[in-house]
Amino acid sequence: MNLNFGINGSISAAAARPVTVSSTTAIGVIGVASTAEFLKFNNASEAIEYLESDSEAGTVVNALKGINLQGVNCPVIVNVCSSDAILESIDLFKKSEGLTGVSLFGGILIAPVLSATKDVGVKLVATASAITATAFVDNFGANEADVLAYAANYGSQSCLVTHGMYTADGVKVSASALYAGVTAFRDANSSFGWAKSHSNRVVQGVSATDRVIEYLDGAECEARRMRQAGVATILQDIGWRTYGFETTDIDPIWQSLDRVRTFQRLLQAILVSSKWARDREASELLWVRQTVVEFMNELKGNDVIVGFDAYFDSEKNTKATATAGKFYLTVKLGDMPSVRELNVELVYSDDWNDVLINYINGEG
Repeated sequence: MNLNFGINGSISAAAARPVTVSSTTAIGVIGVASTAEFLKFNNASEAIEYLESDSEAGTVVNALKGINLQGVNCPVIVNVCSSDAILESIDLFKKSEGLTGVSLFGGILIAPVLSATKDVGVKLVATASAITATAFVDNFGANEADVLAYAANYGSQSCLVTHGMYTADGVKVSASALYAGVTAFRDANSSFGWAKSHSNRVVQGVSATDRVIEYLDGAECEARRMRQAGVATILQDIGWRTYGFETTDIDPIWQSLDRVRTFQRLLQAILVSSKWARDREASELLWVRQTVVEFMNELKGNDVIVGFDAYFDSEKNTKATATAGKFYLTVKLGDMPSVRELNVELVYSDDWNDVLINYINGEG
């Protein structure tokens, strides 16, 4: 029965919830070794120590050295197998969280050197797409035509085609591994590093390349044409730097890899932060929306986005959907674009020549 006497209390919350986006980017590496294993390491250095005695794992070890040179301290999932089991083993990345406790959501998948083979490359991209990761695919075309022909096999926002083989720390390292290391390092370098383009970033440890790419500031050149086709490379330009961070997607909006990765992480963060409201009263959706608004304000204040709007769309949310307990929250936003092309015009003008004439006439 109800007790009508005494002092009763209850605790509730009427506030926006915090939203957290991880700056850590896990890297999944697949390659050949003498023993098939699927292992998690805290960083590339640990993985190198474990694998360097395996005579068949040289390519993987070199890739890990390239990653380690970038100074990144991120989880590394090593997926090694025999050479005839690569395609089958790529699927194991989908089970990474269950097998290792590390999710590859928002992470990077590489198959150093192996992904230059079309069958391996397209399988890696398909797997990355399935787990919301990005595949960095290798390309070792001997000339521009070969490079572009290989890149034409890809058309996905989950794919970054990287070109070239480089000398780093005295060994040969493919572009995919170096790009992965730079990206993971820059992601974690600041609270919102994952929202930025990682083109024009210094690649530590590189001393030479197997193929020099023509690059000219302010003029059409091989590097620009390759980038236009979604091919990223590493150039010697005041140090060795990444050049390109574009996907091969057909839609120009999603050719910006920094935009793709930003939207992926933001959506995941919003979904996770809203789990508390599931199966509660619909009135709590007020605080779900307020949580998103506060989160977007934080992103805007940190120059991650330019502007936003968050609302329950009256066209999608009907009487019938409300009765069913089904609601649609729409979040519109514009991310902060990266400067990919800066055009500077130098114009001659005689507007100030009267000053010169007055001066030479001694008129001050």
